[in-house]
Amino acid sequence: MSDFREALESILEAQCSEHPGFSAAIACARCGTFTCAFCASSGAGLCLRCLHAAPELATRRARLAACLVDGAALLLPSLFLGVLRCLAIPDEAAMKAPVVYAPALLVLLVQANLIRGTGASLGKRLLGIRVVRGDGLPAEVWRIALLRNALPMALCGYCVWLGLVDALFLVGEKRRCLHDWVAGTRVVKAPRA
Repeated sequence: MSDFREALESILEAQCSEHPGFSAAIACARCGTFTCAFCASSGAGLCLRCLHAAPELATRRARLAACLVDGAALLLPSLFLGVLRCLAIPDEAAMKAPVVYAPALLVLLVQANLIRGTGASLGKRLLGIRVVRGDGLPAEVWRIALLRNALPMALCGYCVWLGLVDALFLVGEKRRCLHDWVAGTRVVKAPRA
């Protein structure tokens, strides 16, 4: 019983490793370092050092699978609606109708909302990865939408080979595509909730 009491007293007397003079509120869930209430409110039970530690890079397979899921989520609803319209109205005007593109627009809006909240599209969320800035902080929506997505798609419209060159950059040690370098982002494994 005295060992328990001594351990409890040492915890109660512990000081924050980042803010000397402040008593510890919790121990870091990752490294066990004592942290004060200020540090504990910064993240999910992590000290500041562990909170800002560089997250592990996403695997190439996870990135490819997430890209395929995002592409399927974007194309399949429009394709399905287009096929239904062609069966109902068998002429060329069926595929030119703007209603065929409505599901794709809806998917883009949902994806933008997911990216705004978590830094991860639907495919990335399913694979447990997300986009962050080069310094590890959350990436802004404009950075993801414009520099990582819209700019490469627009450039691939002019030069199809650019898409292949962009993807080949993923083979490098840093696992960053060309659009990641342009946007100043990385794709990392998302922390477990």
